[in-house]
Amino acid sequence: MKNPRDDQILPLELLIEIFSWLPVKTLMQFACVSKSLKSLIFDDPSFAKLHLNRSPKSTHILLNTEDDPYKFENEDSWVVPCSVRCLMEDPSSVIDVEGCYHLKGNHLVIDSCNGLVCLGNFYDVGPIEDFWVQLWNPATHLMSKKSPTFHLSMRTSVDAPQGKVNLGFGYDSSHDTYKVVVVHWDCTEQKMMTRVSCMKNICCKNILCDPCSPLMLYPIMGQFVGGCVNWIALKNMNGPEYEWDNVTREQLAIVSFDMSKEKYTYRPLPEGVTKVPHFEPSLEVLENHMYLSHDHNMTHFVMWKMREYGVQESWTRWLSIRYEHIRCDNLFFKPVPMFLSEDGDILLLVKTEDLEFIKYNIRDNNAEYIPNLNHEFWLQAFGYVQSMVSPCQDKEDG
Repeated sequence: MKNPRDDQILPLELLIEIFSWLPVKTLMQFACVSKSLKSLIFDDPSFAKLHLNRSPKSTHILLNTEDDPYKFENEDSWVVPCSVRCLMEDPSSVIDVEGCYHLKGNHLVIDSCNGLVCLGNFYDVGPIEDFWVQLWNPATHLMSKKSPTFHLSMRTSVDAPQGKVNLGFGYDSSHDTYKVVVVHWDCTEQKMMTRVSCMKNICCKNILCDPCSPLMLYPIMGQFVGGCVNWIALKNMNGPEYEWDNVTREQLAIVSFDMSKEKYTYRPLPEGVTKVPHFEPSLEVLENHMYLSHDHNMTHFVMWKMREYGVQESWTRWLSIRYEHIRCDNLFFKPVPMFLSEDGDILLLVKTEDLEFIKYNIRDNNAEYIPNLNHEFWLQAFGYVQSMVSPCQDKEDG
């Protein structure tokens, strides 16, 4: 690689210091100036990490628009990186097909981490489901190669209903690599199976679980924080089927998969959650903290915050909102937290039954409604930061 010192006026150290504070769009323009600048901006992992550490973390979110992201049928969808400011001030400008990434067929968004978006694809080949992933950087338009294919035994026969699968994506800091974890009930082995794909050296491995391993609940996508992927789960299960009305408080737990150690940890729910909610609770990650949200007595939407990841005593009842205050009439579709401002004052929620956005001012207890983006789409939202992190060592244009 040609040293950027060869054709620059500023010392390399000063150039790196200046560039590390610039937005990605500006860096992309500088990369067109010379080959040496392009090498510095695109090919230096240490620069990408420095730039990521200095990038603002609360300016963008990633929307996935489609009819139903969980039915794995041949329906196209779109991934829309958008600024929070645009979403709140001019939501009609957010859906711009030319600025989106088109997901064809059975693609789905698993999660986003450090500016990389993990895209998955299921392909039905009878009782076996083939599954592979790719990493994509929306800011640089670079896409990784496909991972090795997972062969998942999801059905006992071609006509049998498809089994349950849970997915997670995150960063393994110990080995400086990104990993994808797939958890599913193997119909052949009659066991919960965990499979891990390491994107750095393009390999995958199986981690066997016993038949009584916890069963992860909806949503299928785990939440990555503290180096772990986290799901709500049921303990002491011997199969993939359950009835929510029969679930006990003692069965509920948070299951965390450590991406570095590739081991599970089981954590209880906050002590203040004394009974099983009417509907399945869920986890969210906002501003690098884990939150548990659930229904309370069919009257309130409640959120708990884990102030220090992994410390059970740090759970705090953070928010409680009456449903009538945010006009939630159909409680089967509880509001979904999407974004929290850096100062912790503004919480952005979406009511999934009518796709109405709620800008909730926590300090003033005031709810403001944002016009719908598009009634034809179901929305997922992921935390997203623009970065120069490469999706893989062998880059391809996406």
